[in-house]
Amino acid sequence: MEYGILCLLPIAVMLAVAIITRKCISSMVIAILVGCVIIGGTGWFSTFIDQVYTTGCNEDTVWIVCLMCVVGVLVALFQASGGAHVLVKIVEKKVKGERNLYLWSWLLSALLFIDDMMRSSVIGQMTPLFDRFKVPRASVAYYIDSTSTTVTSLVPLTNWAVFFQGVFAGFVELEYLGNGFDIYVKTIPFNFYAIAALLVCFGFTMGWVPKLGGMKKAYERVQTTGELYSKASIPLNPEEKVNEEEKDPKAPVRLVVFIAGIAILTASILVTGDVLSGFFIGVFSMCALLFITRLCTWKEIMTAAIEGEARIIQMPLISFFVYMFKDIVTTLQVPEYIISICESFLSPVFFPLITFIACALLTFCSGSTWGVTVVYALVAVPLSVSIGADPVVVLAAILSGEAFGAHVCFYCDYTVFASAMAKIDNIEHAFTQVPYGIIGGALAAIGFLVSGIVMA
Repeated sequence: MEYGILCLLPIAVMLAVAIITRKCISSMVIAILVGCVIIGGTGWFSTFIDQVYTTGCNEDTVWIVCLMCVVGVLVALFQASGGAHVLVKIVEKKVKGERNLYLWSWLLSALLFIDDMMRSSVIGQMTPLFDRFKVPRASVAYYIDSTSTTVTSLVPLTNWAVFFQGVFAGFVELEYLGNGFDIYVKTIPFNFYAIAALLVCFGFTMGWVPKLGGMKKAYERVQTTGELYSKASIPLNPEEKVNEEEKDPKAPVRLVVFIAGIAILTASILVTGDVLSGFFIGVFSMCALLFITRLCTWKEIMTAAIEGEARIIQMPLISFFVYMFKDIVTTLQVPEYIISICESFLSPVFFPLITFIACALLTFCSGSTWGVTVVYALVAVPLSVSIGADPVVVLAAILSGEAFGAHVCFYCDYTVFASAMAKIDNIEHAFTQVPYGIIGGALAAIGFLVSGIVMA
């Protein structure tokens, strides 16, 4: 059955609701219901239930949902080890200045690649140390935000990367590229925004990239008044009593367990060749290490695991509804309809650049990094194959666009969380980092234009 232009209605509804409400799950469920009404008519509810069973029994759905769940548990176990806190204490003793402090922060960020929230919270714990060296809070927030969106998309073992691996694995057009992990790894060299933003941020922290706009004013304010943040951020920084911490006799053990856990996880994935197997081995190993070393009781390990699962529950839910929505879109023959319209005039040279800009706008408008651009991918992947554009570059453009949109969005979860960790007003943080985000975006746009020309 051909649905014509009506097939685009679920996508339009999903984007409209997401932009208005900035809620990804509810917008996707509403769009799915609209699709079921179009497909099933008065029997829409039976169509919906049938689709729930179909999606739930799909091998790719089971893989990504299980993986998301086990990632949440493993991250919680890493936090329970206390190793990250020990790393912060080690850094505090070795720092000699702002540049040196940022170098240690970069090292910490590399070690804490597994989870963006854990990485950001650990750097946030170092805020008093940045204060000691008169580093503006705007600078700290920019660093936290930049390393969140970029490291998360460049490292294939993060929860965000795992989510997109599940999405990529669902495309029949990409089967020749390997599994979801293989496909994601192939996109990394073309993830131009993440690479550019990291380089700009590193140059900024080393003093090689000049202070611009609001960031320049923030540094000037520190030099003239000594104030590390504006008046808008004062309510976020009440006076606190500083209590001397007792020496932790288990600190060396905590650090060894933490680093051993990361090493086992990485080695397991490389040896087995399967991300899910690697993460399960990581969970079992961390449980054993925490229990054997008596860093945690069995009850504390189980509590941490449950709390970790609760923290990321939206990710497996989004993954499930993404696959469900993909099936609806496929049934409505949306890719075929759009290809029939665009194939004759859409150039493979400019398609990666168009994708980057479109995904950046979608993410900026919705404030969501968990599914809105997936809707674009459902059409972009088959369309790229049809017009002769390199699908790997197009996928990288989707990832880059989402990272760019999230980085410069004032109300994105990454921006809000970075502000909270640095204890700075969200708007102050957003405006001071925008110039650097735009620089990274411009460099990425050039990269996708050039790659489109070379690889078309």
